[in-house]
Amino acid sequence: MKEHAVEFADLWHHMPSKVERTGGFWLVRAGRNLAKPNYHVGPKQIDCYGLHFIVSGDLQLVHEDEVVLLHAGDLFCLFPHNTYEYRIASDKELRMVWLTLEGPQMRELMRAMGLPLHLPYRSSVVDEAVIHLLQEVEQIIWGEEPKWRRHLTLLAVLLRLFEQLEIYPEEHDNVKAPSNADWIHEVHQFLQLHYAEPLRIEAIAHLFGFHRSYFTQQFTQNTGQSPQQYLQQLRLDRAKELLCSSSLPIGEIALSVGYPDLYMFSRAFKRQVGCSPSAYREGSC
Repeated sequence: MKEHAVEFADLWHHMPSKVERTGGFWLVRAGRNLAKPNYHVGPKQIDCYGLHFIVSGDLQLVHEDEVVLLHAGDLFCLFPHNTYEYRIASDKELRMVWLTLEGPQMRELMRAMGLPLHLPYRSSVVDEAVIHLLQEVEQIIWGEEPKWRRHLTLLAVLLRLFEQLEIYPEEHDNVKAPSNADWIHEVHQFLQLHYAEPLRIEAIAHLFGFHRSYFTQQFTQNTGQSPQQYLQQLRLDRAKELLCSSSLPIGEIALSVGYPDLYMFSRAFKRQVGCSPSAYREGSC
């Protein structure tokens, strides 16, 4: 480690590859340190997400006028464009590893790890499994093998690290149950993504943690359509687009939007639109 004003540290600055930048997140820089007795950072802001793992010692974190005492095994995150300040908080040896990341998935990844903006720290999570994964990251970054060969390996280890830190809502007192509007919006997104696949409403309800009857009732009350009606609407709206904008055979369109055969598609289309798919394509509907 090189000596700096307030610490001994190894620092690593990374230029993300094209592959990394087309993904949901990428590493920008990383570091590991041994703090000096005068260790003090900030107040400052950063442009990315800074995950800090406390390996040993005690640290005082200040964020949004809140002062928090953190210890070995704790984790905190610096969110972009928010002011933070932190310093050594005891005579114990303070060691940390930090990973600075960027990308469109980072805010949701932090939430998945129990690190929302208003509560950017967790206690007693840097266990043996996390330490082992951090050591893998360190080996990739500071090992002897050329870094450019290890981009995908590094991403894979980071995902395993995030997986190890992932929480479920019932494990965290500060995670509230989603409102009807929240989960119904997610159901809409799910159906828009999978409308062309064979779907069972009961299976969708189970996926979102509800009994079919409650799921159907709440969805219908909030949208004015049952899940089955909404799914059929998505399929037929897409079928109309394909009928008008392509020369695909009607049977192929039926299969493309999720109907098992031409007969079932034509029957549903005529019931909903008032004419056959061929008449709709010809404009005689």
